[in-house]
Amino acid sequence: MIGAATMTGAATIGIDVGGTAIKLGLVDADGRILARRRLAYAAMASFDGFVDALSQACRAIEGESDRAAAAIGVAAPGHARPSDGIMVDGTANVPLLRGRSLVAALGDRLARPVVALNDGAAATFGELVFGAGRGLARFALITLGTGVGGGVVIDGRVVSGDDGEPPEIGAMMLEPCRGAAGTLEALACAGGFAAAYAAAGGAECVPLEAIFDRAATGDPAAAEALDATCRHIAQACGIMINLLNLQACFIGGGIASAGAPLRDRVRTHLEDFAWPFLLARSRLDLAATGADAGLLGAAAWAARRSSQ
Repeated sequence: MIGAATMTGAATIGIDVGGTAIKLGLVDADGRILARRRLAYAAMASFDGFVDALSQACRAIEGESDRAAAAIGVAAPGHARPSDGIMVDGTANVPLLRGRSLVAALGDRLARPVVALNDGAAATFGELVFGAGRGLARFALITLGTGVGGGVVIDGRVVSGDDGEPPEIGAMMLEPCRGAAGTLEALACAGGFAAAYAAAGGAECVPLEAIFDRAATGDPAAAEALDATCRHIAQACGIMINLLNLQACFIGGGIASAGAPLRDRVRTHLEDFAWPFLLARSRLDLAATGADAGLLGAAAWAARRSSQ
């Protein structure tokens, strides 16, 4: 398990490798992001180019803030083998990382300790240290974006396997008759919202923001799509509340920027899936760290590891 901890006094860099872009930030002990960068994959044709771009961005944010990072944390999809940092699972959205060690390559370039953890675990650790999870013993975070991830905290620690393997929240099967299309990830990622809108009679490939806008102006297909998708999110939250007696479920990731309209639609359906006695002792809300959860969690994990 990944333990809870506050950051040490030194600043650290957090890198959040997403499905569409990479976010970097220099983070101080209080969780303030002193400088940040966002990189697109378009100019990165190779692993070496990927590492070069990250190295340059790390140096740039150190220079901008006039603070040197004591360590670097990388939040990435899938699982990096602890012994050498090689990505051994879950790199479908970032194929440049497949079978490579970003930890070793960045460490060589920057001469700094580098640690890696799963992006869902990082976001959960960020929420535990700096966000709405502070002080809670048991909560879950579902991150909604290009894919679906997240993590679970039990006894104040982020749950992982014996070798640091993360849980696969997005693989939760909600509609077994639909096969892979029935997983939480397929149903509630950005593409899942768009597919639900098309299935309800709307246009195909409509951006998520537009679906929410259309629902707010009375588009029945948009309202039906959001309702169906939020019901699946509520189903996943209810399953975890029932199993683990959670104090809270938080919704994070890029899709959570939709705010109250997303949260409130999920809340509407939650009582259909959570045992009433347990639901009364739990709550559902948006993650407090928002889209920065993974970046903050990676930085906090780097600080914790470098202080040991």
